[in-house]
Order: sequence, then structure tokens, then C-alpha cells
Amino acid sequence: MKRALYNTEKSRPRPGGRRPHLPPGMGMALLGALLAPGMAIAAAVEGPVTLYADQVQGLGSGHWTATGHVEVLYGDRRIYADTVRYDQTRDEITANGHVRMISPGLETDTPKATIHLQANEGVIVHPRYLLKAQQGHGHAESGRELSKDHYQLNEACYTTCHGQKPAWQLRSSQINLNQNDNYVSTRNTTLDVFGLPVFWMPYLSFPLKRHSGFLAPSVGSSTINGFYLGIPYYFDIARNMDDTLTVNYFTKRGVMLQNEFRYLEPNYSGKLYLDLLPSDQLTHRNVWAISWQHNQNLGDGFSFNADYNHVSYKNFLSDFGGAAGFGSSFVGGIGNAPYISSSGGLYYNNAHISAGATLQGYQELAPGGAAPYSQLPRLFADGYWRVGRNGYFDWHSSFNYFSASTGPTGQRLDLTPTLGWRFSRGWGFLEPRARLYYSHYQIQHNAPYARAVNRTLPSLSLKGGLNFVRYGSNGSTALLQPLFKYTYIPLQSQSNIPIFDASQPYQDFPMIFEDNSLYTGADRINAANQVALGLRGTWLTPSGRQLWQAAVGQIRYFNHRQINLAGDIVPQNQQSNYFLEGQYAPLPDINLIANSQTNALWSHLERLNLRAQWLPGPQRVINLDYRFTRGFVDQTGISGAWPIYKRWQALASYQYDVTDRKPLEELVGIGYDGGCWAAHMMVYHQILLGGQSNNAVYLEIVLRGLTSLGNASNALLSQYVPGASMEF
Repeated sequence: MKRALYNTEKSRPRPGGRRPHLPPGMGMALLGALLAPGMAIAAAVEGPVTLYADQVQGLGSGHWTATGHVEVLYGDRRIYADTVRYDQTRDEITANGHVRMISPGLETDTPKATIHLQANEGVIVHPRYLLKAQQGHGHAESGRELSKDHYQLNEACYTTCHGQKPAWQLRSSQINLNQNDNYVSTRNTTLDVFGLPVFWMPYLSFPLKRHSGFLAPSVGSSTINGFYLGIPYYFDIARNMDDTLTVNYFTKRGVMLQNEFRYLEPNYSGKLYLDLLPSDQLTHRNVWAISWQHNQNLGDGFSFNADYNHVSYKNFLSDFGGAAGFGSSFVGGIGNAPYISSSGGLYYNNAHISAGATLQGYQELAPGGAAPYSQLPRLFADGYWRVGRNGYFDWHSSFNYFSASTGPTGQRLDLTPTLGWRFSRGWGFLEPRARLYYSHYQIQHNAPYARAVNRTLPSLSLKGGLNFVRYGSNGSTALLQPLFKYTYIPLQSQSNIPIFDASQPYQDFPMIFEDNSLYTGADRINAANQVALGLRGTWLTPSGRQLWQAAVGQIRYFNHRQINLAGDIVPQNQQSNYFLEGQYAPLPDINLIANSQTNALWSHLERLNLRAQWLPGPQRVINLDYRFTRGFVDQTGISGAWPIYKRWQALASYQYDVTDRKPLEELVGIGYDGGCWAAHMMVYHQILLGGQSNNAVYLEIVLRGLTSLGNASNALLSQYVPGASMEF
């Protein structure tokens, strides 16, 4: 039975043990240990030292031997062995037989180890080691501890794979493991893949945690750029600040410098991207891009943010967004963005008030496509207060200066106060509301508009609904909600007001219950003498899962005239289109989603969006899509990801334009997850702005616990294969 011989803090029995019966003379042995060797060890190292063993010989001489299940605890380390010898004059412990050494983050097994306690040095033979956090492990001919948590392994190997023949491993003449700065460096290193040497490096280093140094290169190929190779270098500037500089070489374009700087503080954070391709071989000019995002909490309800983006030519995102990893911060991301936006603002928020001063600008990318007006600046102040038990007062106000290179420009002041009251019970609700729309314009470059224009329109509405609930005998729940809203807004021509931010929104079922349901922005306020009618139903299973939800609605007009987007008074039908939406999940892993719009006579579709999605398990998804908008879009697509054999996974996306009878985007990929390593490759075809096409190849190889080689491609997956990922 092992027994604690000495602890400079307090002698204690080993956890889980029982108080042993002391044989004759053992009490004197314990006393000798307390007075001699234990104190010698304690003086040699910082903190207490505890020794457990079945037997100890030579106590009090400064040279003792412990045998049988020996355990030595000192500082944050433990040593287990069959035999441990201590030499006080050398301050040396020699452990033999099934030696196991445990220190923070590292475990080592060896037949023999020699340790100098005070110097934190030691020598081990034929060690096997394990880095717990990275699950990296290997063996060596010999090893040395150079200082505390700093080790050198000779003729060693490293891998995160298991088995007699790991999928990959590094074989090095020397591995230097420094846990103080969380870094591993190797010399004369060969990378073996399935037992075959594939790459030799005179020197290699990689961090156990983030650390300055070279990162894995990126490789790929595309029709526009040709083959490319990217070499990134990571600068660990501070705990909350870093920078990555990448040199990208494109065979058809030249050398691009890409820099990403990130910072993070308790009250602010941000990132700055800079790309520069001097003397581009395709455009024959300097190609560049910049993107900066910053968010800051100023305290006391104040905050600030900035989002600035600019590119040197229209196809930068589609050319380099996927290859260089730059486009994710832009509107549209990788691919065909018609424009990119930049904004910045100072904001204030409390329990009742939301206010701010912002700047908003745009850069057009699509040929002939008009970006929205810049707003330089936009000032706004909104508020919400309860009035009595059920009443409320809602206030919206804004001042905008609209700027553009052509057409009218000017200022607009909008004031929109609302007074409402909501009565709600379990069986339904009723909400009367009064609102006023007031706008004042000062217009420059004003032909054919007047210099100053005022518009005042009141709005009265009454919204209500009933709740019909039915509980099934099996525990299911059905809810049926008839809804209505009556709205009155006088008819007023608005052709004397320019269009700064007005547009016709994407209309759906919720939109028919808005006051200004025909337009977004404040330049156009539709007339209304109408009632919106809707019916919404929901069915919940006994477990609470939503089996289906559906809604249908329409607006009935009592006024026969309306204003169009130009602001002119035009005839209006007695009924709007019908708006429908539905969702049906017959099984937890199957989801059918639809929303559509038909004309008032149910004779033809104006819009239809359908998606059928099957998610039977991890890494398994199939999507069927159809998108139709009369006169604009008629597209269909199929996408999915599926394991095909053991660790293999395939994915694909095919989007087809029915009107033009040609594919829009095609993506095919395959991936393999080998546990300690993974790889995936995707081939991608895309139609660019102006009709030009681009073919690209994305390849990534991940050696877990070491590095990755290639180009990350999950941005493409989330966009073109909804529900899929290759998160290795």
C-alpha cells in the first residue's frame, strides 16, 4: 500500500486510498523522510513535493530509492514509475520502468528518464508523447527538456492520425516543442502520406495556438485568372490584434498583394481588407479594392459603425471574391453584385428613443444599372411610448440629403407620428390607429419639379383578428386566424415629387396589412380606401412540432383610382392579386415551402417560389427549387450533398434559366473525411456581369492538428447548396 511520505504543505493520504496499517519501523521511516530527503526535494523546487511508493530505502542519507507504484508530484507535474532514485547532491531524479510523465498539455511515456528538478532539465530515451489539445502524438529516439515546458525530440515523428501506418506524419531529425510560446518547429522534415514520402522541408514551424509565421498556401484555377498560388504570412501583433499578408500569383493576371488586418477591444472591433494587383495583365491597369468594417460602443447608449467598400472595376468580386477570399464583406458577396454600398453612422438608443446620423453611398457595378441615391447625410429620430394601459404613441422622423451625379437632388424632411390602441384577449384582438405622413422637399437640379414641395396625408386604420383553437384527442393543436385591416389614405397626385428612395417592394402576405403596401421609402404614399382580408392556419403535432402553416390574403379596393410609381393618378382594379404562402413538414426531415401571387381572377400566376428540402441527417441534404416572376425570372434548380461511400461525400448544384434555355450556375464537388485529414474539391461555373462566364476549381486539403492547403469553399456551399457544409 502506497503512503504519502512527505508534503511541504500537509501530509495526506492518496485520494481514494485508505489508511494503511504501518509495519514495525515505518513510523521512524516516515519521520526520517520528513526530516531529510523530503526537505531536500522541497528546497530544490518551487512549491510542495509529494512522494507515494510501496517501499523506500535509504531515508535520511540524501540518496534514497523508492520502488513499487512510485508517484512523484511537484509543481504542476507528475511522474509515475516502477523505481525512482533520488540523488540530493545532483538534485537529480532517475525514473525507470513504465515511466509516465504528465505536465500541462503534454503526456510522455518512456522506459527511462533523468530529471534535474531545480533546473527543469531532463533526458528521456525512446519516448512516446501526446499533445492533448491537438491530439498530436508521436515517438522519438531520445528527448531532452531544455527548460520548463521546452522540449527537444531527436529522430522523431508527429501526427494526429492513429494506427500502425498513419494517413500522414512528419518525420524529422529534430522536433522542438516550446509550450511557453505554443510553437513547434522541425528540421530536416519529410511529410509522409500513407507511408510514402511526398514532400521534404529543411525547416517547418507551426503554432499550437495562434502565432506569427507562414500559413498554408492557397491554390486554385479559374478561366479568368488562370492557375493561382497564394502564400500567406500571419502577424500575431497582440492578443487582440493580428494581420495577414498574402502574396497571390495568378498566371493570367500577375501578382496581387492582399492584406487583412483585424482588431478587437472590449468596446470596439473591426477589420480592414486591402488588395492591390499592379499592372493587371487582363485590364492593363492597376486593380485594387478596399473594405473596412468598424463597430464601437461609445457608452451611455451611443455607438458608432463604419462599413466602407470600393473596388477599382466592376468584375472584381466575381474575379477574385472566391479565389482571394475578399468578396464576403460586400453586398452580394461572391458573384454578381449590381452595386456595393458604404455606410457609417453615429447612433443613440435607450428604452424609448432610437436616433442617429448616417452616411450612405453606393458604387455601381452592373452595366447601365442605376444604384440608389446616396444619402449624405441621413438624420433620424424614432420613439415609442405607452399611453395608458393599451395605448401607444409611435414617432418616426428623418432628414435626408439625396445626392447623385445625374437627375434631381435635394433634401427631404419626413415626420410620421402614430397614435394607436390595442385591445387583446385570448379569442382575438382589435387595433385602431391614426397616422400622419408629412414630407417637405427642397429640390436642386429640379426640372421639372418645383424648388419646394410639401405633402401631408393622414392615415386611419382598424386592424383585427380572431383566434379559433381546436385541441385534438391525440394532443395536436389547430389554430385558425381570420384577419382584417381597413385603411383610409386620401388620394393625392405625387408626380411633383422626385423618386429618391421609392420602389415597389417584394409583395407577400404580410405586406397587405401595411398602410403603404404598394411602395417602400417615403416618396410615394399610396391611396387607400380598402380592406385587407386574410386567413392563416397552423397545425401543431402532439410533440409541438409545426406540421403545416398556410395563409391566403387579398386587398379589396373601394377606391377605383391609385397613384403609380411615377406619382400619376391611374385606374385601379377592385381587387388586388391573391397572396399565398405555405409550409408543410410531413416528416421532421422534410420541409416544403411555397409562396405565390396570382391575379384576382385566379387565371394565371404572377409569382411562384417553391422549395422542397430533405434533411435526413448530418451531411445529407437535397433541395429542389423553382423561381418564377412573370416577365422577369423563370428558373429552376437542384442542389444537394450526400455521403456516397464510407467517408466520401458528394455535392452538386445546377441552376437553369428556363426562358433562355441555358444553365446559370453549375457546381460539382467531392470530399473525403479521413478523421485526422480531410480534402474536398469543387468545380464551379458562373455567368458574370455582362454575360461573360468563369470556370473555377476550388481545392482544400486539411491535415488536422497541423495545417490546411488550398482554398476554403464553404461560402459557395451556403449560397448554392442550402443546408450543406464541409466543415472538416
